[in-house]
Amino acid sequence: MISERTDLVTLIKLIERNIAREVGRVEVIRNFLSHTWGFVKRIRVMDSGIAEAEKESNTDILINDLAHSLAETCNRLVNPESGEERRDGILFLFDEADNACDNLRIGYFFKAVTELLQQNGCNNVMFVVAGLPDVVEKLSNSHGSSVRIFNQLKITELNPDDRKYVVDKGLEAGNKINKEQTTISEKANNRISTLSEGYPHFIQQFAYSAFSVNEDGEISDDDVLSGALSKGGAIDAIGDRYYASAFHDKIKSDEYREVLQIMAGSMNSWIKKSEIREKFTGKDQTITDALGALTSRKIILKNPSKIGEYRLQQRGFALWIKLFGDRKK
Repeated sequence: MISERTDLVTLIKLIERNIAREVGRVEVIRNFLSHTWGFVKRIRVMDSGIAEAEKESNTDILINDLAHSLAETCNRLVNPESGEERRDGILFLFDEADNACDNLRIGYFFKAVTELLQQNGCNNVMFVVAGLPDVVEKLSNSHGSSVRIFNQLKITELNPDDRKYVVDKGLEAGNKINKEQTTISEKANNRISTLSEGYPHFIQQFAYSAFSVNEDGEISDDDVLSGALSKGGAIDAIGDRYYASAFHDKIKSDEYREVLQIMAGSMNSWIKKSEIREKFTGKDQTITDALGALTSRKIILKNPSKIGEYRLQQRGFALWIKLFGDRKK
């Protein structure tokens, strides 16, 4: 998982440690890895005071060493020595890549590593990068052609039938290990479907919160609502994970937050700028500045077919603002 604190050195160390954890159980392999990945132990965190040109050089050296070590390791796994298990290659999963900071230069990293692997004759390493849609922009900003090295798979929201299937399968799995059996009403399952908007993690959170407040073995519509709307419940938890940063960290103006609070009254339906102006307590120019900034930061959407209309991206964001937006960070 990539966080906003992950830099190049940290990423390389994580790659090395995960490889050692997965394939370094046999002593002869541990010795091989220790030698092949010896450069990691020699890495010093790059001094922020050194010249920019030297930083660039250090970055390229680290990436070159990483690619060489990956190629050597993959070759050993694909062509094992006597008594070693053969592997088809190495698969890396990088989750939440949309959190990548600018200093990581994530697009340049993947572009350079894949090209160097090919130069080393290695075609058995796969990188899977997952994250919110912003990850494509992060890759492109770091290296214009980095996006082309990936096959993009856009995951859309689950349809209502699939949402209910997820809940039913979760209960089925839970009932196999729990002595007390749990069921869910059709209305409650429909409510989870609506509240989650089809996002898998949201389905899990709303179902979990409903299950945690249930006391009679059947999850009802009231259980779903109680688990969703209460302090510390599903919307609160989802908001902390997905919405709080956009509302607090990306916005430094209380007047901009007031615009979001007004828009939340329309949930995620389109609202006209004139309607916002009627309820806004500040100056007209502030509304214009706020809508421009919130749109550029992808916190709100601008209607491409109608001038002067905007909306929040999710109903969940609107609910969180209405329920918990006034709470201090």
